[in-house]
Amino acid sequence: MFERFTKEARDTVRGAQEEARDMRHGWIGTEHLLLASLRRPEDPGVATLTRLGVTAASCRGAVAGVVTARNGALGPEDAEALRAFGIDLDEISRKAEEAFGPGALDGAPEDPEPGRRQRGVFGRRSRDGDDDSGAGAVRGHIPFSPRAKKALELTLREAVARNDRRIGSEHLTLALLRSDDRITAAVFDRLGIVPKDVRELVLADLRQAA
Repeated sequence: MFERFTKEARDTVRGAQEEARDMRHGWIGTEHLLLASLRRPEDPGVATLTRLGVTAASCRGAVAGVVTARNGALGPEDAEALRAFGIDLDEISRKAEEAFGPGALDGAPEDPEPGRRQRGVFGRRSRDGDDDSGAGAVRGHIPFSPRAKKALELTLREAVARNDRRIGSEHLTLALLRSDDRITAAVFDRLGIVPKDVRELVLADLRQAA
């Protein structure tokens, strides 16, 4: 399937691994595919999101907030509430890093919606020693989560539905807007995006550009 992707779409799929690594996540999810897509704001499909005010920066903040919340860590609202009781989390973190080094309080990240261990992207097995979560996966090969693989399969279906021979950024955007996993839904919610409505806008933009 990967050979049918345009260069731009391939770059996006590869960029998802970079996004996961940058965020110190041990998995590649739909959220990382979305972030990588937004690196190319003028691409078909992505341009619709850009017009609605979605940027790589705003999306990265939404992803961080969703993953933090689902991993049970304290978010900004919790920190503010604790500060009212004289507990400053930023100060605690600063002192911990002074004593034990940067990231002393960081836990090993895990996919908020973990699936069973599967093959790597497009059927490639993870190398020996790789892990689906934690720092080990960040250092080596980062596996695609089942929900990301499903989004890539939906990308192919979007191209078939439009009778397109090549799979481009527009098909990936449409597939992400069809994703029904809770992480993607939560990220779009934080961005103020209603996936069903925005899908129609993307389709309309593609018809107009044709």
